[in-house]
Formats: sequence, structure tokens, C-alpha cells
Amino acid sequence: MGGEPTTRAREVPPAKTNRAMLEAVLAAERQATKDYTERAKEAEALGEKGLAVQLEDMVRDESGHSEETERILRDWPV
Repeated sequence: MGGEPTTRAREVPPAKTNRAMLEAVLAAERQATKDYTERAKEAEALGEKGLAVQLEDMVRDESGHSEETERILRDWPV
């Protein structure tokens, strides 16, 4: 697709509390959803239907993870 693949994972910010950890997880899930959505559009534009579908499945998975993490944070004891 004309890009340069990376094998380096993104930095994981240190968390001092469980809530901070979940907030970092939520940010990572949202970024992954955005990234996979962009890659799916690129694959579709290049006619790579199978890859686009796989990436859209990954978007759905990441979206589900985000929603679950949001629920946990929303119901977090105050």
C-alpha cells in the first residue's frame, strides 16, 4: 500500500492508579480504531477488498473494547 511498516509498539504511559491505567487503555483503543479505519479506507481505495473487510472487523473489535472500557470508567466508584 506504499507505506513503511513499523515493528515498534507505541509508548505506554505509566499509570499511578488503576483509573489512570484504564484511561490510557481507552485512549489507546480510540487511537487504534482511528488507525484501522484509515487503513481500511486506504485498502478499499486500492481495491484490496479482503484486507478492507479484515480491517473493518478490527475496527469493530476495537470499538467494542472502547465501549467496554468507557462503561467501566463511567461506573467507577467515586
